[in-house]
Amino acid sequence: APLQKVFPGVAGGPMWVKAVAAALPMLRINPTSGVDLDNAGEFLRNGAASVGLVAPLFSPEDIAASNWDSIQVKAVRVMANVREVGPLRR
Repeated sequence: APLQKVFPGVAGGPMWVKAVAAALPMLRINPTSGVDLDNAGEFLRNGAASVGLVAPLFSPEDIAASNWDSIQVKAVRVMANVREVGPLRR
C-alpha cells in the first residue's frame, strides 16, 4: 500500500513514528489519532508522510453553531505547524 494509516491511536506519539520510520523506511505512515492542531508538525518532523485529524479541527460545538470562523482559525493554526516542517524527505 502506498500509505499506511495508523489507527486507532499512536501510543508513543511522534517518537513512535520516528522509531518505526527509521526501522522501516519503506513505510509511508499516516497517523490519524493522537494528532492535534499543535503536534501535527511534530508527527511530520519525525517521519510521518502525512497526518489525519478531524475532531480537533471540526468540533461538534462549532459544527452545531455553524461557527465557521472558529474552524478557519483552527485550520490556519494547524497549517502553520505543517508548513513549518515542509514535505517529507527521506
